[in-house]
Amino acid sequence: MTNYWTDLGKIDYRSALDLQYRLVSERKNNKIPDTVLFLDHYNVYTVGRKSDPDNYRNVRVIKTDRGGDVTYHGDGQLIAYFIFDVRINGKKEVRKLLEKIEESYIQMLKSLGYRAMLYGEPGIWINQEGTKKKVASLGMAVDDYVSYHGMALNISDAVLKGFKLINPCGMNNNVISYVNVSREEAKSDLLREFSKHFGEFEYVDREKIIKTLY
Repeated sequence: MTNYWTDLGKIDYRSALDLQYRLVSERKNNKIPDTVLFLDHYNVYTVGRKSDPDNYRNVRVIKTDRGGDVTYHGDGQLIAYFIFDVRINGKKEVRKLLEKIEESYIQMLKSLGYRAMLYGEPGIWINQEGTKKKVASLGMAVDDYVSYHGMALNISDAVLKGFKLINPCGMNNNVISYVNVSREEAKSDLLREFSKHFGEFEYVDREKIIKTLY
C-alpha cells in the first residue's frame, strides 16, 4: 500500500492532536496506510511525559503524551507528524522508526550544505561556526503499535523568540538555532528522504484526510 502525505497548513495544536488520535485509530484498522502530516502550529508551548516545571515558569503549557520535556511550536517551523505502524515482522520496532526519521532529516540537511548530526538530546543538530546547535526537536508516542507526534524543524529565525521563554528539554535556550530553507523545499526534500526508508508517498488532499474521520 502506498503511503500517504498531506499538508494541513496552519492548525491549532489541540485540533491537530485530536486529528492524530483519530488517524491512529484508522491506521490500527488498516483504513489508511502510514501517513505523514505536514503542518504549522499557532504559537504554543507543550510538555511531554518527562516535564520539569522549572523549565517553563514563564509560559502556559499544554500537557501531552509524547516523550520529552517542554518545547515551543510556532512561527518559523515545519512540523511533521508520523502516523505509522511500527511493527516489523510482527515485532514493535520503535527505535528503528526513530532512526529512519532522524536519518531522513540528517540527509536532507546535508544535501543543503549543513553538517547535521545527532548529539545527546533527541533531535537534529548542526555544526554552526564551531558550535553545535539544535535545529529540530523530536518527540513521539506510540499507541499499541501505531506512532504519532513527530519532528519540528526550525526553518527561520522567527522561532528564536519563542524558545527564549523556556529551557527546551531542560537545556539552555541558546542552543536553539534554525536553518535557512523554504517550507516547500524542506517538505519536498524530506519526502524524498522518507521514500528511501518507507517506500513511496502519495499526496492526499487535507480535506480527504479529514473527511475519512467523520
